[in-house]
Amino acid sequence: MRGRVMPLLDGLALLLLGGLLAGLALSDRYWYFLNPRFIPVSLVTGAILILLAPLAATRAPGPRPGGVLRLLSLGLCLGLAILAVTGVGGEPSESPTSSQAPRRSSLEPGPEPVEPSRVTFEGREYVRMNLAELFLLADQRPTDAPARFVVRGVVRRSPALDGQGQALVSRVAVVCCLADAVAAGFLADLGHTPQGQWVEVYGRLEPLGAAPRSSDLPKTPEAAVTVCNERFRIDAEGVVPVSQPEMPYIFEFREKEPYAW
Repeated sequence: MRGRVMPLLDGLALLLLGGLLAGLALSDRYWYFLNPRFIPVSLVTGAILILLAPLAATRAPGPRPGGVLRLLSLGLCLGLAILAVTGVGGEPSESPTSSQAPRRSSLEPGPEPVEPSRVTFEGREYVRMNLAELFLLADQRPTDAPARFVVRGVVRRSPALDGQGQALVSRVAVVCCLADAVAAGFLADLGHTPQGQWVEVYGRLEPLGAAPRSSDLPKTPEAAVTVCNERFRIDAEGVVPVSQPEMPYIFEFREKEPYAW
């Protein structure tokens, strides 16, 4: 009897593991654990495990080294995985829905943006880019940054920054998964724009006299770390309140125009 039970348990474990992997890839929580670039790999792997399950369940009975230990280890892995998927903390207030979840790598170029890469504001032309792209350019190749640009992000305030007449405009960038999310941004004079308001900031880079202390930076609920560019600030030539974009987080970074925006 034991000889028949072990193959059935092997098949059941493979079926559960494949179903969990495929189900996670199709859910809106995949990006909590892995970059969306791996969704096709997870789907294929899950399908293969599901197809192998009947073969494992109907294999000929016989001794297999470490059978019980193997199943216990796999069972523990499955239990922890299910607990992680179903027990993920409350959805962030700006989390994407399944229809919004990004399906492309943040490290590979995506399709050309549908929106124009440049816009005109008050008679001047500005290049659209996201805050992470501007942050990387300002750190690595500031001379390559557009002379004038427009970025969008959330206004974050703190008493220390308010005392300097500045605020942080930031946006959460996700390189791999939610665990490594970072709120990256720039200081700027945003007038009386309230905390938490999404804005489009039209402006230019200008040298930052003194970088703020990390303790002076406002906290971002969606990210464990908030960083401010330490070399430049944005000389804001226009600040326009806007609604939250369909995808509030940044998953893609481009090195040249057209930027991901």
